[in-house]
Amino acid sequence: MFAEKIIETRQCKKCWSSFNITDRDMEFYDKISPVFAWKKYLFSLPSFCPNCRQQRRLSFRNERKLYRRKCDLTGKEMITLYSPDKPYTVYDQKVRWDGDRSPTDYGRDFDSGRPFSDQLDELLMEVPHISTGLTNPQNCDYTNYSVNCKNCYLSRRLWDSEDIYYSYLVLNSKDCIDCYYITLCENNYELIDCESCSNSRFSQNCSKCYDVAFCYACNGCNSCFGCVSLQNQKHCFFNTQLSEEEYKKAIEEMNDIEAIKVKFKQHKIKFPHRENMNARSENVVGNILTNCKNVFYGFDCDNVEDGKYICGDVDKDVMDGDFIFHGERVLDQLSTSHANTTSFCYVTNDSSNVLYSFYTVNSHNIFGCAFMKDKEYCILNKQYTKAEYEKLVPQIIEHMKKTGERWEFLSPSISAFGYNETVAMEYYPLSKEEALKQWFKRSDYESPTPKVEKTVRADEIANIREISDDILNQAIICEVTGKPFRIIKPELEFYRRHGLPLPKRHPDQRHFDHVAMRNPRKLRDRKCMKCWIDIKTSYSPERPEIVYCEKCYDHEVYG
Repeated sequence: MFAEKIIETRQCKKCWSSFNITDRDMEFYDKISPVFAWKKYLFSLPSFCPNCRQQRRLSFRNERKLYRRKCDLTGKEMITLYSPDKPYTVYDQKVRWDGDRSPTDYGRDFDSGRPFSDQLDELLMEVPHISTGLTNPQNCDYTNYSVNCKNCYLSRRLWDSEDIYYSYLVLNSKDCIDCYYITLCENNYELIDCESCSNSRFSQNCSKCYDVAFCYACNGCNSCFGCVSLQNQKHCFFNTQLSEEEYKKAIEEMNDIEAIKVKFKQHKIKFPHRENMNARSENVVGNILTNCKNVFYGFDCDNVEDGKYICGDVDKDVMDGDFIFHGERVLDQLSTSHANTTSFCYVTNDSSNVLYSFYTVNSHNIFGCAFMKDKEYCILNKQYTKAEYEKLVPQIIEHMKKTGERWEFLSPSISAFGYNETVAMEYYPLSKEEALKQWFKRSDYESPTPKVEKTVRADEIANIREISDDILNQAIICEVTGKPFRIIKPELEFYRRHGLPLPKRHPDQRHFDHVAMRNPRKLRDRKCMKCWIDIKTSYSPERPEIVYCEKCYDHEVYG
């Protein structure tokens, strides 16, 4: 597996850790290096380690912070990723491309006397930004990064889904609340990393299950409660087979959810855990890789072939990518959909041959541009002929080599968001002082606290059957953070329908709780606790779980 030859060991110029460059890396850099006027401009070797490269990328992506401010085109109030104190021009995504000015109207000449990133930053200050990342939304104003969704609320990264609330990374699903990374699911509550499940609750790493609760790593199960690593079972209670009548009686007594969580955690620790949750994959190293081939250090990926240092991707030939959907020949890129041969960009959709750009749609042969749509052969949003473009781009590349900007992701100093607003804060937490010291931005803006006439402490909430609609006019005080949050009517109806208690924690806190339940995106060396071969796993050696290699786990579970 991955018989790569180490060509060079480098030291990260940011964290000073060592990282290797292999022959496979060199082949990839050579394959996707750009060609201008029949001359190839080879990508140079990275000066940052893989983790620091990812940290820089993620510092550009705000997923969770939403604010109210006025659209700079219409003057109407809108929901947006940009807090009111930010100096950018921001248009509501519904009217972003309806203005009188074309993106090329903001074009400017390249100045060889200044760093290129400074010039791109000035362009970003002037060209209008899009309020949120929504595509074809229906009643999804309070969501972000969603495509073809309907009736969704306070959720992020949704695709072809409907009636989704307080969830993250939901694909082709319906009627789900408080879920994290689910696919083809319906009518569920608090599922994490599940596929093709319905009418289920409080479960993780399950697939093709119906009416299960507090289950882990189960497949094809029906009406099971508190079970671990079961396959195609029915009416099992904490891994014990019961009759249908015995099962119904047992679950009727399970009313204290917090007590059940404690009991299930103690139960789960008794069973072997697989070194990874990969499925139908070949020659891969990482976790939660599905239908993947030749992937090294990948996480949460589906249908990836030939990838390295990637997260949340569906692509081919990608290195250093996050949230790439159907991209190919991509390097050091963030948030891309249906793009080919793009590098060092943030948001590149339906585009090709794009470098150092910020949000391009259906555009090709673009260098250092921002918010371009249906354009070709542009630099800093200025239109050129093909001949002019291929003559000037190499000059800029040589200039960026002198300034130390060439072949690295965009400088975090030009991110539109404070570090504490971005995904980087989730995976690479930094204090305000640490962030500023590392040249990241910081946001100190706090949205005004919504005014409510009545509040209720989490520990004062009554049984769901006793709660009246008046709760919709009150704010619940989060038991962890003390932040108030509201319940909306479709949500209350869902809880009543399923006999679920109202949440006691703020939606943000629930999200972080779900993140904490997943293994970190980090691989450790340890040994299988059955056959003692060396494995790479996201379970660190000091954790209490019994961890088996894939072969031993599959033999134990499937026989």
